Amino acid sequence: MRHGRPDLSADLTRAIAGHELGRWYRGYDAAGVLESSAPPAVLRDAVAGAGCGVVASDARRARESAARLAAPERIRIEPLLREVGFPDAISLGLRLAPGAWVLIARALQLLQRRSAEAEAVRATRARASLAVDALASLAGEHETLVVVAHGWFNRFLARELRRRGWIGPRWLPTGYWSAATYRRPFRSSGRSAGGTGATPARSRPWRS
Repeated sequence: MRHGRPDLSADLTRAIAGHELGRWYRGYDAAGVLESSAPPAVLRDAVAGAGCGVVASDARRARESAARLAAPERIRIEPLLREVGFPDAISLGLRLAPGAWVLIARALQLLQRRSAEAEAVRATRARASLAVDALASLAGEHETLVVVAHGWFNRFLARELRRRGWIGPRWLPTGYWSAATYRRPFRSSGRSAGGTGATPARSRPWRS
C-alpha cells in the first residue's frame, strides 16, 4: 500500500524550477502525514485481524502511516522499501508544479538518463528483489502482511512479485492509502488417486 497524504508546507506545493527539485524532495521526504489523513476502514480491519503483520519503509510518512494502522510493537521497519530517489536538478528552463517534475524525473529514470543522485532502474529492481526476499519470508509467518511503502517503488515490488509467480494486479492504484493484494501461487503437492495432482499452498495475502 501507499502511505497517507503528506503534511506539506505551502513552500512544497508551489511551482518550482528544475534546479530546485532536490531541495523540494528533501522537504517532501522529511514531511510526516497530514493529521486528518486516515486509513480506509478496509485496511484498518485487515490489520486488526489476528495474524496480520505490518512492515513499513523507514521514511517518516510511511512510519506515521503504519502507526495509524497498528501499535508500534507490531510494526517492522524495512529500509529497503524507501522511495526511489530523485535527481538533485533537471536542466529544463521551466517552472512547473512539483507533480509535473515528479513525472519527468520518473520518465528520465526509465529512459536511463540519470544524475549521480538518482537511482538507476537496474539498481531499483535489484533493491526490489531484496525487499521481496525479506517480505516473502515474513509473509510465511503471518496470515496477512501489510506493506506500507511508496507510489513509485511499489511498482517495482509488484513487478518482482509477479515475476516470481505471485497473483495480483499488474497496474497499481496511485492514491494515498491505496492498496493492492498479492497472493502466493499454487504449489505442486503429492500424488492424487488418479495420478499427479496439484493443491494450493496456504493462501497468504500481501497488501502492497
